[in-house]
Amino acid sequence: MKKEFEIFVEKVPALKSTGKAFLTLIYILGLIGISILFFYIFNKFFWFMPILTQFIMALVATITGALHLKRERAMKYRNKYGDLAYQKYFYRYVIPCLVSWYAIFFHPLFVTGMKIFPFWIALIIGIIFIIMFILVSLHIERAGFKVMTHGMDIYTIFPEETTIVRGEIYSYIRHPLYLSLTFGCFGLAFIANNYTAFICAIIQLIPCIIVGKTEDKELIKRDGKDHIDYINSSALLFPFKRILGFFKLLFFFK
Repeated sequence: MKKEFEIFVEKVPALKSTGKAFLTLIYILGLIGISILFFYIFNKFFWFMPILTQFIMALVATITGALHLKRERAMKYRNKYGDLAYQKYFYRYVIPCLVSWYAIFFHPLFVTGMKIFPFWIALIIGIIFIIMFILVSLHIERAGFKVMTHGMDIYTIFPEETTIVRGEIYSYIRHPLYLSLTFGCFGLAFIANNYTAFICAIIQLIPCIIVGKTEDKELIKRDGKDHIDYINSSALLFPFKRILGFFKLLFFFK
């Protein structure tokens, strides 16, 4: 983790300054505050407003997520800003994408409505989904995916520095990070235990699918047939055709 953090700070040198690091924190907290206020203010108007606000926030996550993966945009930034290209990307795209995506991740937990299941059933199922969220996250790290580098999309700007991750869980699904978020989001929806929360959890799939497909298209441009073969041998989000092997790996780590 220390090595990855050092790489990240090297790409965002503003964080070496205490003052700029503090301003970055204020920026992130400001976006989080705006997201919370957005949900809090508009969700009260009509019963369907949580669905609408979730959809709008999902669009923000989708647009910022898809845009910053575009190779042409990344190269344009690199040619214009050089070594500071990722720093510009981080503040303009990565932070807004992460904040909006985690906003739609947590939002279902705070949505109210008519209860569907008895409390204890909803809680148990919710906990199971949360456990699966944790397990997938552990497998992602185990496979070599590093949060501070891969997770922050540093290699979108500097693809020549990347280490391709395709072993372990990545042999089953190409975007396990999005699967983990989906498991966690549905877990929170089960704990909230109402129809509106479940619809909000389904909406969270929009950026998962669109950004995932966008990433695949960009990787085809970069890796060509290698990535096409990888697409043909794996699932985007959930390995329905290899479900038994996937769950064996997920729960037994083998």
